[in-house]
Amino acid sequence: MTAIGRGLVAGAFGDLLLNAATYVDMALTGRPASTTPGETVKQAAQAVGLRPPSDDHRVDAYGALGGMATGLGLGVLVSAIRSAGVRLPAPVGAVAIGGLAMAASDGVMVVNGVTDPRDWTASDWARDVVPHLAYGAGVRWAMDRIDRPEADRATDRERSPSRLGLLARSAALGLASGGRSSLSLGGPLISARGGVPALAAAGLVATELVVDKTPGAPSRLAPGPLTGRMVGGAVGAGALARRHDARVGGATLAALVGAAGAFVGSVAGATWREVAAERGWTWSAALAEDAVALGLTVAACR
Repeated sequence: MTAIGRGLVAGAFGDLLLNAATYVDMALTGRPASTTPGETVKQAAQAVGLRPPSDDHRVDAYGALGGMATGLGLGVLVSAIRSAGVRLPAPVGAVAIGGLAMAASDGVMVVNGVTDPRDWTASDWARDVVPHLAYGAGVRWAMDRIDRPEADRATDRERSPSRLGLLARSAALGLASGGRSSLSLGGPLISARGGVPALAAAGLVATELVVDKTPGAPSRLAPGPLTGRMVGGAVGAGALARRHDARVGGATLAALVGAAGAFVGSVAGATWREVAAERGWTWSAALAEDAVALGLTVAACR
């Protein structure tokens, strides 16, 4: 893979983790989405003589797209630096990449007069630092996986299970994703390699295990959450299949099974919790579902 391709893939994965960390914070605190990215794009457009849209929804959309583009661009930059021979230890590299992303995004905001870090509170800093560290960990992990020696890849192929075994793993991970959505990507991440990515994934899983039991947790059968679980199940199952089977067709089939498993797991989990609530088993049912989802993930990713 070329340096640009590697950078785009790693940047996209970093963007995914950054957005996940941001939305976890919003789910826990109930805070609204930040308007600073959209305002930054608006101010930057005006500075170069462009006419930005006037309605807030389009401005917010441009802000989100600008953030994704920044993540992809930084991924390419980091990939080029890596190709030049600059490689730091994994934890240091993840922090350095996260710091670079934070400096790039915040610097543009400061230059355009959208925000002033000197006025930020401790919680403001935390909400900025944590997602960017997640981005850095994701970029570093993805690049390490892409650059694995061919000998390691050959070993994986030698250990490849049967097609039926791969589909069974995909179904198990999909069902687990229907129970706890973070396991769809958290399981493959934690099982593939330790270090910062595994810790970040474990933190997201632990967070969901807590948030799931709060009264304000959204229904997993609502269109948004259900779609997210199915997409997560597909991505996670596809990643597992690619780890064991280099053929694209096998990964595609695994992704479809993972998505179907996530749908079934979501419906079954919601039904179980509803029936259990009628019998007063609210907490015990939730803990039992935790155990089943974690057990399925271990079986899928071992």
